[in-house]
Amino acid sequence: MKKLLPLIFLFLPFISFGQTPFKWDFGGGLGITSYQGDLDALKVNTGFREIHFSVAAYLRRNLSNNFATRIGLVAGKLAGDDANFAEPEWRVLRGIYFESPFAEVTAIAEYYPLGMYPKRGKSIKARRAVAPYLFIGVGGAYSNPTVFWNDTNGNEYIDPEAAQRDKEAKTNKVNIVTPLGLGLRFLLKDHSTFGLEAALRPTYSDYLDGVSQAGNPNENDWYFTAQIGFSYPFGKNKRNKPIAKTEELKEKTKEKPRQKDLFVDTDKDGIADFDDDCPITPGLKSLKGCPDKDGDGVADKYDLCSEQPGPVELNGCPDSDDDGIADKDDKCPDVPGQAAYRGCMPSDQDEDGIADKDDLCPDAAGPVELNGCPDSDGDGIADKDDKCPDVAGIADQKGCPALPPPDKAIYFRAAQDNWYRTSDETLDEVVGILKNDNSLKAIISGHTDDAAETATANLSGNRAKKVYDFLVSQGIPPSRLQFTGKGSSQPVSEKLLSDDPLLNQQLRRRVEVRFTRE
Repeated sequence: MKKLLPLIFLFLPFISFGQTPFKWDFGGGLGITSYQGDLDALKVNTGFREIHFSVAAYLRRNLSNNFATRIGLVAGKLAGDDANFAEPEWRVLRGIYFESPFAEVTAIAEYYPLGMYPKRGKSIKARRAVAPYLFIGVGGAYSNPTVFWNDTNGNEYIDPEAAQRDKEAKTNKVNIVTPLGLGLRFLLKDHSTFGLEAALRPTYSDYLDGVSQAGNPNENDWYFTAQIGFSYPFGKNKRNKPIAKTEELKEKTKEKPRQKDLFVDTDKDGIADFDDDCPITPGLKSLKGCPDKDGDGVADKYDLCSEQPGPVELNGCPDSDDDGIADKDDKCPDVPGQAAYRGCMPSDQDEDGIADKDDLCPDAAGPVELNGCPDSDGDGIADKDDKCPDVAGIADQKGCPALPPPDKAIYFRAAQDNWYRTSDETLDEVVGILKNDNSLKAIISGHTDDAAETATANLSGNRAKKVYDFLVSQGIPPSRLQFTGKGSSQPVSEKLLSDDPLLNQQLRRRVEVRFTRE
């Protein structure tokens, strides 16, 4: 019964009687909203801390001098914050707050105790200068709150189980709202009005703010609105017009029908002047009496080239090369061209579809996205800017692959320049890397253990030379290779050393291949 009460009030205006000069008002306004609920309290929010702007529009039906109904739309934002509580202190420490858009559609009944129009005799004339009114209604308010729980690291002021139930609840929904309030309408020109209005808007939901179980589940949320607006009347009620004035107006506006002379034909072309667009110049019936000297179907008064036949779409001007550009505007009237070049075709030496004036590489065909420059390796970097035009790379390396490959090591027998067969696979890998990326160079350095360097002169250099010769034999240009012997001066990294002295000696007998790129 409590929820049906607003509906009963909405039907009260339909049992009233009387007429108003205008049946309808259309209006809109700007206003503010202030939320009240689990995250705010009236006793500490009398200053309406959470104020946000709103907009409104409505259509009003004036049923009588004292009653009207309207359908309205209000849209804006709601927000609330524990910080608005001055006491108790734990509310501020809890620190929950929310924000939500809202859109409200309502049907509202308005009652004007003094009437919208003062009665003078038996008729209603000018609108009252100031008309106060009361209103009540029912509708739906959509909200979708986002709650900031302040529980990332635990919060002793929040019941975690209650908060979890709130987080799982459906809060994105339409809630029943029953606006009730009062307003004032002030007379403007031509029955238009300027209005002030304030309303409380209780809802039948405790989830307008997204918080219920963790707040105060025994009380529903509500909000307050206030707005200023303007309304314009329309749909004049004819029965409110004084009869005498209506008849007098009809007499004044009465006009005798005009007579058309069906026989006047000034230019003697067989078309009466009232149907002739060119009444003083003989013309064709198909062109409403206007002449067409070049016979192209475009009347001379509209023909931009009246001495030469041309298509209608070019206002009667010829187009010799049929490129859609009239000859008078075509710099190349005998060769089809483009409008952007005034009927001519732009020069394109490499025939890649990009005019030379816009082509950064006019002598070599390339895609539009590279401004006409070729990209041999297809890495999206034009050859002219690509340091590795034959190998796909990245912009940071100016078209070369991202980074040189890691160093490779070939291991040798004690006091010899022959590598272990197990290093054949490593050498093949080095050859593959150098062949696949022509931008790479290799620095080959030979190393020995302490004993071998003392026993055999330049063993490390011989080992490096042997790897160098192998790479050259596999087709790697010598200009990309450099070798040197380091002796025992550069032992292996400590990360590779172990507790086995023999293994450590073996690790020192090596040739390292390091890749570089200029």
